[in-house]
This record gives sequence, structure tokens and C-alpha cells, in this order.
Amino acid sequence: MGRNGELSAEAIDAALTICSLRPAPAEWRDFALRTLRFAGVLSLAAGIIFLVAFNWQALGIYGHFAMIQAPLVAALVFAFAKGTEQLQGKLALLFAVLMTGALLALFGQTYQTGADLYELFLAWAVLSSPWALASRYTPCWAFWLLLLNVAAALWAAGTAHFSDDGLSPWLLPTLLNLAAYLVLEALASRPASALGARWLRRAAMAAAMAFGTLVMVARIAGFRGSGLAASVEILLFLAASATLAVAAYARKNDLFALAVLALALVTVTTTLIGRGLIEAHAGAGALFLIALYLIAASTGAVKAIAYIGRQWKAGGESV
Repeated sequence: MGRNGELSAEAIDAALTICSLRPAPAEWRDFALRTLRFAGVLSLAAGIIFLVAFNWQALGIYGHFAMIQAPLVAALVFAFAKGTEQLQGKLALLFAVLMTGALLALFGQTYQTGADLYELFLAWAVLSSPWALASRYTPCWAFWLLLLNVAAALWAAGTAHFSDDGLSPWLLPTLLNLAAYLVLEALASRPASALGARWLRRAAMAAAMAFGTLVMVARIAGFRGSGLAASVEILLFLAASATLAVAAYARKNDLFALAVLALALVTVTTTLIGRGLIEAHAGAGALFLIALYLIAASTGAVKAIAYIGRQWKAGGESV
């Protein structure tokens, strides 16, 4: 407020900015329709699965498969008829992806293949990849990437090769999400691409850094080894994070990537300092030094990101 109770220019600009970011009624209606359609597809898929499960004893083997395969084929025919440029066609292919998983689960339950759980999710992702590719629909690709993450996480959780002499199996989901992030960044530069949604790129980056940071913290803290392999992993993670931060800064289009990378670097370096102080027998003073570094590093990262954001906005860049 000004001296005479009048709004300042800065307050007016801030109010106009907030109003311009508020969705219009037409945008709310479009969002509601898309959400209801998406929820309808998920509900239909879940209903078919529960219908088969509830009538398991009453249906024979052919009945089980017919109740899953018939909707799957119908969805593919509907998507072909509508075309993947229409939202109905995209949702039909998403339904086909869901039914592919149900069909695999039914096959495993009927014939008792003895496959591990991660193999189910991996086969689900592989077999449904044509539908996801044809859909050119970001939520469908996000679900497909989630399947790969679940398969990689289940495989890593069931793998015992995590020692001083070997690499961590949890590097697989880290590298998987990092590769997905790089591919999506490359696709985002193409105007005709339908997979350039910013939220999907951010999700892949966050997942990669989350898996990687957990691995590094476990390595540094000594829970999962501290030999040569652990040292190589830590150095590669720090180098890769710094490289990604430099690349994100050069693109000048996404502060979220810088924030995630800064959080990962602060977490890993804080753990490194804590491990070094413990080995140096710093005593109670170690907690004070760790807290001091954490405050300084976090504050510096926030101020640096805020400064970069102001620079990008001044240059007309999207953040």
C-alpha cells in the first residue's frame, strides 16, 4: 500500500499476474471433462478385472480369457476407427495398455508360470509398448514409464549383488529414469512431438535423482559397502548431477531441474561431510558443523535458483 492507502505498482503487477494465471471457466470445464474420461477408463478396466475375479469359479478358462481379450480387441478397433489424433482414440489405447496387464496376470494365475513379479511388469511394459507408442498420449507414456520403474525396482530389491566389489542394482532405475528424461528433453524441442509435456520430464528427473540419491546415501553411510565400486559410483553421480545442472542452466527453460539437482547434491555432500567427520572422530562438534553446512548449502542453493529465475524472467524465458 502507498502512503495514502493506494496500491503500489508492484502490488498491482502481482495481482494482475495472479489473475492471469487463474484458469478460465472454459479451461475448468475442459479439465473436468478430461479428468472424468480418464477416470472412466480406469474404472472400466478395474470393473472388468474385478468381474473376472468375482466370477472366477463360475467361469471356465475360456471364459476368463474371453472377458479380458474381448474388451482389449474392442479397444484396439475403437482406437483405429477414431484415430489417435482424437482423445477417444488415445483413451482407448490407454485402456488397451491396462487390459494387457490384466491379460498377463490372468495368464500367470491360470498356468502358474512361476515367473518373478518384476518379470510380469517388464512383460507388461514390453507388450504394451506398441499401444503406448501409437497413442502419442502423455498420461499413457507416464503409466508405461511407471511400469518400467516398478519392474526395475522389484528386480533391484530382489538382487543380492550389492557389495564393495559390485555396482548397486538400484542404479538400474536411476539410469532408466535419467535416459527417459534425456529422451523427453530431446522430444520436447520438436514442435510436432506429443511427448514434450513438462510435467513428465520433471517426473522422470525427480525419479532419477531420488533413486540415485538414496543409493549414494547408502553407499556413503556404509550401509551398502564403501569400496572401490562405491567410490566410483559417488564420483560419477556427482559429476553427472553437475553436468545436468550446467545443461539445465544453458537451456534456460526449467528451474525445477535445477532445484531437484541442487537438493540431490546438498543431500549427498552433507552425507559425505558427515561421514568424514565421524571418521575423524570430531565428536559432538560434528553435528554443529553438519548443521552449519546444511544451512549454508541450502540457503546458497535457494538464493542461486531464485537469482537464476529472475534472470530468466527478465530475458522472457519460461521457468
